[in-house]
This record gives sequence, structure tokens and C-alpha cells, in this order.
Amino acid sequence: MNNNKNTRQGKNCVIWTRVSTAKQEENGGSLEYQKQLCEKFAKDNGLKVKGYFGGTHESAKVPGHLFKGMIAAVKKDTSISLIVCSEFDRFSRDAAQAIGVIRELYDLGVSVCSVKQGIRTDTKDNIMMASTLLLMATWDNDKRTDKFYSGRQHCYESGAYTGVLPRGYYREGKSVNSVCYLNDEGRLIGLAFKMKLHGYSNGEILDALKNRGLDITKQSLNHYFNNPFYAGKIQSKLLTDGMVDGKIEKAVSYDDWLEVQRIMSNRSGKYKHKKKKENFPLTHHVACADCGTRFTAYSVKSKGKDYYKCNRIGCKNNVSAAEMHCKYKQLLYAYDAPMSVLLQYESIIRDLFRTHTQESANQVTILRKRLTDIENDLKTCYMKYATGKLDDDAYNVTIDELKRRKANIEKDLEQYNLNLSNLDDKINAVVVTCSKLGSLWEQGDVDTKKRIQELVFPNGILWDRVKRNYRTENRNKFFDLLDRFSVSYGHKKETPSYEDVSECAG
Repeated sequence: MNNNKNTRQGKNCVIWTRVSTAKQEENGGSLEYQKQLCEKFAKDNGLKVKGYFGGTHESAKVPGHLFKGMIAAVKKDTSISLIVCSEFDRFSRDAAQAIGVIRELYDLGVSVCSVKQGIRTDTKDNIMMASTLLLMATWDNDKRTDKFYSGRQHCYESGAYTGVLPRGYYREGKSVNSVCYLNDEGRLIGLAFKMKLHGYSNGEILDALKNRGLDITKQSLNHYFNNPFYAGKIQSKLLTDGMVDGKIEKAVSYDDWLEVQRIMSNRSGKYKHKKKKENFPLTHHVACADCGTRFTAYSVKSKGKDYYKCNRIGCKNNVSAAEMHCKYKQLLYAYDAPMSVLLQYESIIRDLFRTHTQESANQVTILRKRLTDIENDLKTCYMKYATGKLDDDAYNVTIDELKRRKANIEKDLEQYNLNLSNLDDKINAVVVTCSKLGSLWEQGDVDTKKRIQELVFPNGILWDRVKRNYRTENRNKFFDLLDRFSVSYGHKKETPSYEDVSECAG
């Protein structure tokens, strides 16, 4: 028996449908199915439907604007006496919020009816039953949530990432057995990290990526640079330490990722481009042997001296730029090989050249494919213009943009210059370069110095503060082979004398 004196008269109702997520909708709780149930109930009970509310994904925890809009409409239209939903947990799964709304509506003479459960909140007993069902739904939801997060935490701690993947990755396997691998876009994002480490600006990086078919914004690029996932790390509040090593193919090493963060500025995360300094060619190339942190540079104007330093707190590895430059120059002079030895080494150089340019060869393949696509786009544009499908303005804008992209790609291809017909010329250039590394570095500008540094030590070089000299275990394997080859031909490579090294320190 209805004991509410304020019950509104009439046969008017509104229908409310809701799912929290698209996945929930796919698993048997579709909005259309809820709507059909409610409409059938209204028809069977002679109710007139005055409005539909919800009809989309809305949180079960917090009343959204659609739910609030329905309550406001019902309060305003006194002819509405009933809100129809398929189940009470579709009305809301937050028991405290829903019970409060139901009681408020009851005082206004409006009931909520659950079609499946056959309960209408037009009596206090029925409100109690609805409240119990809502509390059970809330308990069930909390239990599912705890189970979900517990399972995800276990996966993360095992190094398996089960969340939404960032751009450039695909996943194989499920749950704790899942492994994330780079796709073509991921490898291009890895190229972006490498370019950033070598001093390229964001604009230059974006142009290079666009020429290879990856067109992204500056904001997206900064987002990728800030994401440790590309360095093989899983970061989550569910983890005790906040971050663990994941079963993830890396686009960049974690040390280099940290260096990119330093370049972009730790506090703001916004990149502050610094002009190349002629006085500091070893910046970011030399790392501290104690902690692995890349050296940065600074000048003391009052003393008129330049220095390199490790920025890690407590490390205090601080070295005169003059000393580091002098010892680096002598190190390269020690690698100079006589032309006679290098010419005999030509066949080995040829093989090494092909091996060490594989990455560039892959980039050339991408660029050539992109160039073919653009040339096809140009032909299509010409055809559409000729047949009147493009007006003059659209044609001119499109052609200019396509020609600009084509020119940029052709410029990049020219820079790689990997045509095997020119291999002999390139080998000769390598032979000449390796015969006078020291003098080329000493006399070259900052860009020349950096190219030679990358050739000899592609992964950088370590500075040992105890020995006050470089550790050369990371050098290009080419020079290890050259040493052995030189010895076999009776050539003993000269190394800097103690006096020479002392002169640098002085």
C-alpha cells in the first residue's frame, strides 16, 4: 500500500538507461536492451513516456550532468510520477548517493521502478528493499574493483603491462605473459629520442618524422619524451617503488631517457633549446665513470675558464675543459693509422661500413617508400585538377605542400647517400678520415668534432676521476679490429706519453 500522501497523480514516466563503460555495454547490458525493457514495462502498465535520459556511458560513482538533468526535469514537471530503469544498479551503483536521491524523490511523490526486480519505491518498505539491493551492488562493485587492481598490480610487479599501450607499441600474450614490442611508429619515436640526444631541435625532429610518415604535434612529441615506457619502464601508483622494469622492447635506454629529461628541463618538462657551444663539443658525449651521468658544461667568467661536470648530487666530478679536450685529442691521435695499413684493410672496412649503416639503410627504405607515396599523391592531384575536381586554390595549396614534403625527403635521402654505386668513394673517405682523426677533430668546428666523436665512440665515453683520463671500452669495434690488423702488419700504434698526459693536466 502506498503510504506517501505526496504521491503525484497521473501515468507519466521517464526512462533512464546507463552503462559505465563500452565494455560493460558489450557484455549484455546494452543501452538498447535496457530501453526495450523499460518501454515494454511502460506499455504493459499504460504509462506515457515523457522523456528519455542517460543513453550513454556515465560514471556509476559520481552523478553526472545527465543524471542531474533528469532529476531536475522530474522535479519541475509535476505530471511525472515515475522513473523507470532496468535495474537499480543502472539507476546508480553508489548506494549512499542513490538512496538519498530516492528518498528525496519519494518526498516529492515520485517513485523509481526497477523492471527486472519488480520493485517500485512508492512505500518505505520498498525503499528499504531498494536500498538493500543498492548496497549489495555497491559491495559487488567494490569487490570487483579490488580484484581488478590486485590483478593489475600483480601483472605490473611481474613486468607485464596490461593497460592502454602508448603509441608505437603492440602487445603479444595476455596477463602476466604479455610482452610489448615496438612497431614501425615506435622505431620512429626511438629515432626522435636519438635525434634529441644529438642536439636536434623539436622542429627538426618533427620534420624528420613527418618525412618518414609519422605526422605528430610538438605536444605529442614532448609527451613521448616524458613517458618512461619508451625506456622499458612501467610507472604506476599500484607499484610500491612507483616504477619497475617491464617486459617492453625499448625505444631508448633508460640512461638516455634520463638525459632527454635533463635536456627538456626537469621542472617544467618543456624543452628549452640551447645553441650549440663551440667551446664544449664533449657535452653529453662524456659520462661519469662513477655514476653514468652525462657531463654538462659551464664557464667561470671571473677565471676565464671552462669546465665539464657531472650533475648528479653528491658526485662532484668536475674537470677542466682544457684538460678533457687535450686528452681527447691525444686519444684520437693515438688511433690514427698509416695509409698503407688502411688501404690493406679496405675489404674489412667495406664489410664494416655495410654493417654499421644498416640502421641508415632501414631509414632509406622508409624514406623511399614515403617518396613513392608522395609522387603518387602528386599524380592524383594533377589528374583531379585536369578533370575539374579541384579548383585553383585547392590545387595550388596541395601541390605546394606535396612538393615541400618531396624536397625534404629528397634532402634526407641525399644526406644518407647510401647508394652502393658510390661505396668506393665512401670507403676512401673513411680511410682518409681514419688516417688523421686527431687533426680533423682538433681543427674542425663543433659539428665536425661531434661527428668524429660519434664515429669512434657511438655510445659515448667514460671519464675516470681517479685516473684523470678516459676509459675507452665503449669504442667502435672497428678500431679494435684495426689494432689487431695493424699489429699483424708490424705497425705499432703510438700512444700518448706520460709527459703528454701530464701536459694536459697542467
